[in-house]
Amino acid sequence: MLLPRILSAIVMAVLFVCAVFVLSAANFIFAMAGVVVLAGWEWARLSGVRNQLGRVLFAILIGILCFFALNLSLHEMSLYVSPILWGVALYWVMRYPALLFWQHVLSRLLFGVLVLVTTWSALVVLRQSDDFFVWVLLLMGLIWGADTGAYFVGRAFGKRKLARFVSPGKSWEGVAGGLVLTQIGLVVFSVLSGFSLAQWGMLSLIGLLTSSVSVLGDLTESLFKRHEQLKDSSHLIPGHGGVMDRVDSLTAAAPIYVLLLSLTGWL
Repeated sequence: MLLPRILSAIVMAVLFVCAVFVLSAANFIFAMAGVVVLAGWEWARLSGVRNQLGRVLFAILIGILCFFALNLSLHEMSLYVSPILWGVALYWVMRYPALLFWQHVLSRLLFGVLVLVTTWSALVVLRQSDDFFVWVLLLMGLIWGADTGAYFVGRAFGKRKLARFVSPGKSWEGVAGGLVLTQIGLVVFSVLSGFSLAQWGMLSLIGLLTSSVSVLGDLTESLFKRHEQLKDSSHLIPGHGGVMDRVDSLTAAAPIYVLLLSLTGWL
């Protein structure tokens, strides 16, 4: 699977660059809606929907809700749901495998609706910013940095399991390594941007929260996959699994990140 994985990674990188630097604002929003709809199709599977028609209908519902959120200007307001949403997810991850209401299909579907619509809303708000290119690249840097640091530090020093019943491969040492790496990146970014000490401190806090919650997004999808006994959310991306397997961290990080930037007045 190495060659398909490499080729898929190249294609995804090219698509990301095109989406950010080539597409107009309207086309970017439309393209992100397409990604969210595909993720919705996969989420229905993670929620226990067995038939294909049900999964397709759920994906269509996600698309409709995104359309109404945009046209009714609810996308900014929806971001305030995110802290509660991921607080609930944290509780689920901490209590797993306790029998809680998340195991019901409708509970997981409702959670998926909120996750995917708030993710899309965050990207819409971000795209409307005058500094979109800077903020979106910083967001992806925080997610990739947290993931990369966690992988290498976890492999080298990982001993204490982060959530042994949900994702046995993750360790507290790995998470710490990812957070340190992202903070180093933020110091470099702040210096190059000419930020004051206060601005760097605020950005450092935003980065810490964003990187931390990105790990939670990964763990939450792992929880649902483990419950459904699935290795991947789908097989849409050769060598990488499904769309949700690529954007699970983003679904948690993007809404929190954009909400915090908005509250500080940077968006």
